[in-house]
Amino acid sequence: MNEKLIEIFEFLKNEKCKNVVAFDLTENGDEKFFVIASCQTAEENKKIADDLTNNFDLVDEKDGYHKGEWIILPFNKILVHLFTSSSRAKYNLDRLYKSKEIDIAKFLKKKKSK
Repeated sequence: MNEKLIEIFEFLKNEKCKNVVAFDLTENGDEKFFVIASCQTAEENKKIADDLTNNFDLVDEKDGYHKGEWIILPFNKILVHLFTSSSRAKYNLDRLYKSKEIDIAKFLKKKKSK
């Protein structure tokens, strides 16, 4: 499993983001992973986006940062989507990619128990 993906996932969980999920889109030839997480407010999303930018290598600009309701952060082959809860429900990317979901939390539990 992609090590950076796991690090970003753990970071978001530690930052108390809600409903952090990851999706493996490499089968589609995109060679990308999506990570989706939620915060209550746009301000919280912006703070998390800033913290991610400071801790990981951001490849391009933060898309959607100005409003903060849906921020997209590109980290090479990993795209992080930070939503407010209401925007996440509205766009419902989880439903669109459900069949590609990766159970990273389960993977991490196994890793820690060893």
